[in-house]
This record gives sequence, C-alpha cells and structure tokens, in this order.
Amino acid sequence: MNTRDPFCIAATLALMLLCAHSRLTAQTATPPPYTPQVWDIDWSYLAEPAARDSVAADWTDRLHYIPLGDTRFLSINGQLRERGEYQDHPAFGAQPPDNGYLLQRYLFSADLHLSQRFRTFIQFDSGLIDGRDGGPRPGIDEDKLDVNQGFIDITPFKSADNNLTVRAGRQLISLGSTRLVATGAGLNVEQPFDGFRLTLLAGYWTADGIAVRPTETKTGFLDNEPNPAEELWGLYVSRALPSFHTNLDLYYFGYDHKSVRYAQGTGREQRETIGARIWSHTSTWDYDFEYTGQFGRFNTGEISAMGAGYHLGYTFTHARFAPHPEVDGGVLSGDHNAHDNTLGTFNPLFPNGNYLSQSILLGPFNLIIVRPTFKTALTRKVSSNTNVELLWRQATRDGVYNIVGILTHPPDNSTARSIGTQIQQGFDYNFTRHLSGSLVYEHFFAGEFLKQSPPGHSLNFISPQLTWNF
Repeated sequence: MNTRDPFCIAATLALMLLCAHSRLTAQTATPPPYTPQVWDIDWSYLAEPAARDSVAADWTDRLHYIPLGDTRFLSINGQLRERGEYQDHPAFGAQPPDNGYLLQRYLFSADLHLSQRFRTFIQFDSGLIDGRDGGPRPGIDEDKLDVNQGFIDITPFKSADNNLTVRAGRQLISLGSTRLVATGAGLNVEQPFDGFRLTLLAGYWTADGIAVRPTETKTGFLDNEPNPAEELWGLYVSRALPSFHTNLDLYYFGYDHKSVRYAQGTGREQRETIGARIWSHTSTWDYDFEYTGQFGRFNTGEISAMGAGYHLGYTFTHARFAPHPEVDGGVLSGDHNAHDNTLGTFNPLFPNGNYLSQSILLGPFNLIIVRPTFKTALTRKVSSNTNVELLWRQATRDGVYNIVGILTHPPDNSTARSIGTQIQQGFDYNFTRHLSGSLVYEHFFAGEFLKQSPPGHSLNFISPQLTWNF
C-alpha cells in the first residue's frame, strides 16, 4: 500500500460522514430510494421548481435534476464504497493465510435527457484493492478507471402503459432472478456488456431482447473492451398476473464461448438456455420457483444440463421485529461421465456475484444447495440476516468451480458429495438515506470432498462495509 492510500481512505470516510448529516427539510415529495440500478431511478418529481426548492438543504438531490430548458435535464449520480475483507484460510488453505485487504469502489454517472424520446448515459467506475496477498483476483477486484456504462436510449413510442426503448452501447444488465444475467453489483468490479437491448412494455407484459458481448475487464486505465471470445443473445418475457397475485417469466438465451474449461475438457461451447419462472412478493408471502434447461454443443459432443432454483418466505408483519423465515436453494447439474460425448455441467452464464455468499468462495456449478434463513428488523434502521447453507456436489464425477467458472477442485477419484456447510450472520444499518453500512461474518466448515482435495481447510470470513450514494 502506498503512502497516499491512508490519506485517500480517511478523506473518503470523512466525506461520507459529513454528507450523512444532510437532511431533507420542508420537503413536499418523497424522493425515491437509491438502488444499484441508478440509471433506472425516476427523479421526475424534481421537475417542478417548487420540488427542487424544497430540497435545498440537501445539495446532493439538487444534482439529480439540473434543468436545461423545456423537458431537457441532466442528472448527476455517484457512489463511494469502502469494504474490508479478511479470510484466515483463503481458497480453503490454497493461498497465504490471514489475508486481509481493502476494496474501494467509486462510481460517477451523468444522465442527459434531451427529450422524452432520447437519452444518453455515461458512468465511470474505479475499483481498487490494497493489501491482498496474491494481488487482485482477475475480473472481480480491480479496474483502476474505465467506462462502466456508456449508452444511448431511443424511445420510438411512449404512452402511459406502453413504450418501446432501444438501448445501444456499453451497459449493465439485470434480468429476472439474476441467477443467469446480472450486473455483479456485489463485486468490486461489475460486469458490463457491449451491444444492444430492446425493451417493450405493453400493459402487463414486459419483453427484453439482448444481443451483446461481455466486456473484458482489465486492471488499467480506460483499457476495457468487448470480449471477442464470447457472445450472448436472448429474449426475456414477463407477464404480471394480478388476479393470482403472481408473475410468470419465460426466457431463452444463446451463448457462444470460443474456449472454456470444464472437468470434461477444454473446447468451444455453444449453449442454448430455456427456462420458466413463477414468482411473487406480497406484504407477507414471497416465493420464487425457476427451472432451466440447457442444450447445445461442446467440442464435438453435446450439452444436456439443467438448473432449478426455489425460494419461499413469510413475513410476520404484525409481530415485533417483523421476523421473516425463508428457505431457498437449488439444483445445478454436473457432468456424470467425463469420458462420454455429453457435457452435463450447468452453466449459470453471468450470475449475481453474491449468488452463494459474500465471500464468493464457490460458483453456481455442479451444486445442490439448501439454505434456511431468518431475517429480522431489529430497529427502523438495523436489520439482521442469519442463514445456514448446505452444499453438495450434484455429480461426483464433476468438480467445484469458482464464481467466474474456473475449475478450482477437479473431481479426481473422489466419490464424496459434501462440499461443506456455511453459517452467516449479517447486519445492515441505514445511517441516513445516503449512507449505509453492513457487517458480515461467515464460517465455512469444509466437507469431505474438500478434505479429500488438500489442503481443504475450514475458514472464517469477515467483512465490514460503508456505502455512500448521491
């Protein structure tokens, strides 16, 4: 760590704390909450001069709507995130012990609306890491400075219930449950795509078509570019069913990767994915059931894989602390015979980075997952999340992969299914509308398969985080 780093970190934290004291006074409208998809936040309530004047005490909100005449306006947004991580036995003991490091992420965006039918958006990101033994992990820890997003939106027609938008350029994409296509917001470096997206809203229907290449993340300055070895295209359709208080999603994705390694071998992957999802989120019940089938070509052979995910929860809205027990998990197929002509390993494509845990020890390949969780709202500002995650290999002749799909533990000759059990305790604290914090502790008990793949240590993980949005 260089000598300037402590000063930069201290200055950043001081800015967070200073801005945390800003308050909205005499406000006539409730501002929308900050979300990871900042480009989708609706700041239209600030279009009226009286609404803008009412937030004069909070200078950050005045940046969200800078009028440029008629319906034109500019919106400025940003995020500063400081996150510490510590593991006593990284990679289950395969890397140097007692590894503690600091992750920093800075986002800055400008959103220019030239009319109700034309918009341009640009977002810069800087993801930095200090103190990690072994340096940054490829693709997820470091990107000194780059264009995270840069796209134009053209809306040929727009009405109260129907509109069509064409988006072209570099963009973050999140679809459905985020089990297959997500922004990677939980990671220090997100996963953008270069290409086109078409979104149609028609009453209860929503349809998204995409044709993109994933952006290849490099660690330097303004050096990211579309990955020439990968392509992704597809259609995601969702239909609200208000009479049944539920939603139905159907989707198709095509994926082409010039060279990828599985336990079966290395070669070109041309994979088709089809799936269906039914989900709902009410004030009490929430559920999400999804099934995905995959087929295609790998090398000279075929692909036949499947994935299933489930979630069921209930909130006791009138009880103290609003307790919310839930259970979720899934089955992601592995390859049962490395020597036949069929690849059975499920590919999650571009999933949420925190698909399994904050420590991102494993990727969602060849897994059986069961995770009971208990959530509570301890106060209006503090919430608690406790869960236990049980993990097995779905196929004993396939190995264990990391979040970016690298085979980290080949199957060798092990017949053990148990990968391990992980317990997690997390707390979230909303200091203000702009400033939030979290603290996560995890302990992973190595299962028999990891113990048969030395060193196979159990490990502890702890991570405090502060995030300031404006």
